[in-house]
Amino acid sequence: MGEAWFMADRRRVFDDLRGNLDDCSLEQLTRPLGEIASGNSCFGPMQEWTLWYRYLLAQLIPRHAERSYESLFQHLVAAFIAVHPRGIEGGYAGFADDAMQTLGRCLMDPSRWKGDQLAVPAPEDPFAGGRDAAFEWHVACGDSSAAMFLCAKYLPEDDLDSWLGSVFAIRCPKWTTQIYCWLLDAYPLLSGRVLELAKLVTDAQSEVVWHGALVLQGDYSGIYTPDRQPLPLLSPSRCDAVLAAAKRHVSEASYFAWLDGIKQYAYLETSLGDKPIRFAELLAM
Repeated sequence: MGEAWFMADRRRVFDDLRGNLDDCSLEQLTRPLGEIASGNSCFGPMQEWTLWYRYLLAQLIPRHAERSYESLFQHLVAAFIAVHPRGIEGGYAGFADDAMQTLGRCLMDPSRWKGDQLAVPAPEDPFAGGRDAAFEWHVACGDSSAAMFLCAKYLPEDDLDSWLGSVFAIRCPKWTTQIYCWLLDAYPLLSGRVLELAKLVTDAQSEVVWHGALVLQGDYSGIYTPDRQPLPLLSPSRCDAVLAAAKRHVSEASYFAWLDGIKQYAYLETSLGDKPIRFAELLAM
């Protein structure tokens, strides 16, 4: 597989992918995934990237939880959306179902949970020796954002409501924090004010734009004209479904139960700032 962006006489080829992927480092895997995502979004679909992505997807899902300063899962999702910007097409019969039953369920993998609680530690003050916990929390929030957008975009319409119900049914303060913050930070997109992730205005505490996702913009045709319109990340009907589910499932009781639940995580409670207030105002709209 070759790189997407090059100006030299020779195009870089990722020869490492031809060998045993188990021997590849995380960097050796996230770089070509990034090329697939940026290549499809900037230059339009290319069979080379599509075929290589399908191969990599099947091989790398078992390693979805691996991370260094970046997350393999997040790059898998970004490349998936770039390859399938208008819906899951192509592949073998049943590919769409298999993709959602595997990539779409990575966040529910037992390795990410301890009983009914997220296995990731709550963030701790990075200036007081809590850098590892703060980093793990940052990556976990990015993973949850990628998973939420993936499922909201590709799940069959008939399954969307029940899936959203299951998201809000999980009673883990850390999980609820991630979902509520995702709803708040993604609201400009969910409300239709912006169409692309790159247009979201986020602050230092927001991970809604996950690793590799900034390139998800344009119409994925590779054709640039003055009247070109960007392709919405989520259709209006799917945005409406997410917001309707939030207003249906987030009650006053569940909201205050969440606030009580995060009191045990002092730094998490502090770092949220005014987000709980803004989230309450959002649902009251």
